[in-house]
Amino acid sequence: MIYLICFCITLLMLLFVVAYERAININLVLLIGVVAVGNGGYYALSVSRNLEEAILANSISYVIGIFAPAILFFIICGICRIEVPKIISTHLYLVQVVIFLSACTVGRYDIFYRTVNFHRGTMGAYLTKTYGPMHTAYLVSMLLYSTANIVVGMYSLSRKSIVSRINVDLILFLDMLVVGVYLIERFLHLKFELLPVFLTIAIMIILIPLVKISLYSVYSNIEIFQDRIKGTGYIFFNKKMKYMGCSEYASVLFPELLNWELERNIPGNGGRFNTFLRQPLLEYAKEKSAGESQSNTFSYKGAVYSYDIRALAHKKIIYGYMIQISNVTDVVTTTNKME
Repeated sequence: MIYLICFCITLLMLLFVVAYERAININLVLLIGVVAVGNGGYYALSVSRNLEEAILANSISYVIGIFAPAILFFIICGICRIEVPKIISTHLYLVQVVIFLSACTVGRYDIFYRTVNFHRGTMGAYLTKTYGPMHTAYLVSMLLYSTANIVVGMYSLSRKSIVSRINVDLILFLDMLVVGVYLIERFLHLKFELLPVFLTIAIMIILIPLVKISLYSVYSNIEIFQDRIKGTGYIFFNKKMKYMGCSEYASVLFPELLNWELERNIPGNGGRFNTFLRQPLLEYAKEKSAGESQSNTFSYKGAVYSYDIRALAHKKIIYGYMIQISNVTDVVTTTNKME
């Protein structure tokens, strides 16, 4: 029954992600789909009536263990702003496909399982097996992806202005959770699988940073900015006034942003932002509501900049704030000449 519940939960999460109005990483859709199929396989295995049915269901369940680590790795790279070349990702997926095809040979060849036997217990049907060489390859792939996730997470700890420390902590916790659950299964020789349950939980956890990125990323809010991203600076804050990121041009206008840590309070130690924008932002957050904006200008080293502060809201519920900054020196100069 627990596998059926996990299957239904993953289907609901898949519907949520597909219906979500903002950009969500396609790898998340793949991960939820893979876990849903795998959970279905585990459920089918638990209710199977003979060895043939159990082997087929068992092969389906391996979709989780074989493909989820690879997809999770690419999701983590995306969260940590590390680009994996397509040629590498393609070859990595091909390796996982080969391992999965070998898992589908159970009952006919001994490259994945040397022997397999069918049993029924209080938790439903299960298999006992001895492993072949391709199962070792499967374990090695899981170990490599787990190690890679930890390396990516540790590397990202030094990039606090690009990657949120909270997101990195979630990634490391997630990786250790899944690996720990698998090791418990292996050493205790349990007659039921914990992995689908904890992978379902893992998806819920991984949704947290992905939804935050979709809410506050410049490039996920492309419909707001249209074609002005390169010539306009954007700075994001959540509802609690914690810094959530900025565009490249904003970091040129306000160099101190390169040293700000994501999801932390605005530093109070000087800088152009604190001089020109901090007070207007705090006043706007106290006085304005969703749909209203506040505009003004400031001058710095002979240049004139305009800024526009507005709330980020969904159905009139504010979840953050955005500051848009543009250099309007040429516009002001032209206007003055005309006058």
